[in-house]
Amino acid sequence: MTDQSPQTILVFGATGGTGKAFVEQALLQGHSVIAFVRDPSKLPRETAGLKIIEGDLFDADAVKVAVTSDCDAVFTAYGFSNKGPDNKHERVTRAVVDGMMAVGVSRLVAVSSMGASESQGIGPFWVRFVAKVILKHIIPDKTLQETVIKNAGLTWTVLRPPMLVSKPATGRYTVWAGMKPPQKVAWKVARADVAAEGLRCIETGDHGGEAVQISW
Repeated sequence: MTDQSPQTILVFGATGGTGKAFVEQALLQGHSVIAFVRDPSKLPRETAGLKIIEGDLFDADAVKVAVTSDCDAVFTAYGFSNKGPDNKHERVTRAVVDGMMAVGVSRLVAVSSMGASESQGIGPFWVRFVAKVILKHIIPDKTLQETVIKNAGLTWTVLRPPMLVSKPATGRYTVWAGMKPPQKVAWKVARADVAAEGLRCIETGDHGGEAVQISW
């Protein structure tokens, strides 16, 4: 357990790779976690410190109701495979933000994607290609998602990873603001490391009001 006081953290996207890693790490650090999930079977119900709320992310009312004044912070790590122009990330995030504002929860850490907003054009050719071609519908949606977050008046942090890989957390990653990393990076990162940085930001308050890149 860290030196930080235990917090109650509400997680949206808790059964995805990053979200699940976040839940595990937060519980190990002594925090309480509320996981909003569509399929409760994907998380162990009988886990100390874990509360599961079953619901659909596209049910805006259910999302809003899940946010209560008992929450100290919210972590979002959902990802949708937009096969066409469909602002799923923006719509879900708007419901999350509305729920937070309604009950006065101010701390939000959200996972976005490298290439969104002002990070457009970042990285080597293959990173730019993925953002522009492979993720051609997702990146614009993530940009809209970030705009919702930035304009909500919350204490927010946006984490933008490049290619995500399913490997154990290393603790050895670089976080930076702006287009150019302070050192050579691999332009990929483990979902578990993104989760670890998200938890660290909630615990410490670091990167409040910032959108930052994260990579090995």
